[in-house]
Amino acid sequence: MKILTLDDHSLFSEGLEKILKAYFSDLDIDKFKSIAELTDQKTDFNSYDLFISDIELPGEDIFKLLSSVKLNHPKLPILIISMHNKLSVIKKCKELKIEGYILKDEHELVIKVVESLLSGQEYYSEKVKQTLNILNKKEKLLTPKEEEIIALLANGKNNHEIAEKLSIRYNTIKTHRKNISRKLELKSTGEIVKYYFENYVR
Repeated sequence: MKILTLDDHSLFSEGLEKILKAYFSDLDIDKFKSIAELTDQKTDFNSYDLFISDIELPGEDIFKLLSSVKLNHPKLPILIISMHNKLSVIKKCKELKIEGYILKDEHELVIKVVESLLSGQEYYSEKVKQTLNILNKKEKLLTPKEEEIIALLANGKNNHEIAEKLSIRYNTIKTHRKNISRKLELKSTGEIVKYYFENYVR
């Protein structure tokens, strides 16, 4: 069995290798620290049984790579192991049909998730699914107009500016703001802005 790992933290990738090799006796692992390194070595994804990747690589677009891998090597399962338990990131992985997602502090799940993916199953950890489900419920409560207002608030617009931008009466914006706060159980503008950046921006 051959596994390809992509993570810029050597300590983590080496620890992951030890966990995997302690369980799988016949295993080869090729470790890369960057997408540039993958590209430079003209990596043949067809030669691997599993691709394990972090989601955040400094200065590189991991989602562009993941999209390319899913397009050109659809049978290769992908596992994300990340410190980010963030709605926007998880949703993007779901959209790309990434098979697995666990958090970096869930090392006890590594063998289980790898076995699941190799047997053709999907595996998202309970922590990740909980985040996706809870935040998705909140997101579904919002109307498209309310989401638009949140985005404008996050970009520094006040109620008057938002009303002008959306061609809506000022009092209507105030009503939308009250509804947003009630639905998300957030009291201040700062909390709403924080919610936007945590859940809509990767």
